[in-house]
Amino acid sequence: MTAAQFEVRVEANRRLSGGYFLLELAAAAPTPVADAVPGQFVMLRGEWGRELLNPRAFSILDAPDATHFSILAKAYGEGTRRLKRVEPGDRLVTTGPLGAAFPRPDAGVRDLLVAGGVGLPPLHFFARMAHRAGLSGQVEMYYGGRDRDDLVLLDDLAAWGVAANLATEDGSAGVRGYVTAALSPRLDAAKRTGEAVRVLACGPTPMLAAVRRLVLERGVQAFLCLEENMACGFGVCLGCAVPVYGAKPYRYCCTDGPVFDAREVRWP
Repeated sequence: MTAAQFEVRVEANRRLSGGYFLLELAAAAPTPVADAVPGQFVMLRGEWGRELLNPRAFSILDAPDATHFSILAKAYGEGTRRLKRVEPGDRLVTTGPLGAAFPRPDAGVRDLLVAGGVGLPPLHFFARMAHRAGLSGQVEMYYGGRDRDDLVLLDDLAAWGVAANLATEDGSAGVRGYVTAALSPRLDAAKRTGEAVRVLACGPTPMLAAVRRLVLERGVQAFLCLEENMACGFGVCLGCAVPVYGAKPYRYCCTDGPVFDAREVRWP
């Protein structure tokens, strides 16, 4: 799949709970993002003149047709704060789709999707893909946040028939604690019964490290979509190095990832 740079128009900027916003974007002609798969990302930049030269990387939330796609974000820095203020009709420059993706839904394995905070988009995309393939019953979502306002787009999962297991640090929704508190007993149950499960996870690095420890201890196959600062998206700036096992000590999140086999990542 070849990435391309193109202009998109903001069709909608939906404000969600917890400070999240969802941008619905449209291009004037078909783009390669139409063929994007869960885990891939785009680089977005607004009409900011000489300011904030670098675009921002966002996982693709959905790509329903040849000219439309959407992203989910939260304002953390100046770039995302400016994107949160865009209005319908505003223009953004897009490059994508970029990066390595998650495996596709597979009828022969149950996929446990583990999302933390802004790590939801690629797993939401995966759940939608599973629904479209008639495999919703093979997918379970494990979704964690600080509180109930941090958990968004739950209605989509319900509409697709995807079971949602929630965790919040304050106990306002689901299990009290981190998302691993909900995931750990599920992995233990699968190990006892011999059920074939696979873990796909995206979220903050501490969460991914905890998920990695859980799956490696139990011998479960897992893929992690890493969150790293990407200035270029093409492997030019070398600012998103990921420590890995193998002949080379580092690989790059933008070109080799952002999805990595959990066994490959060299974390404590």
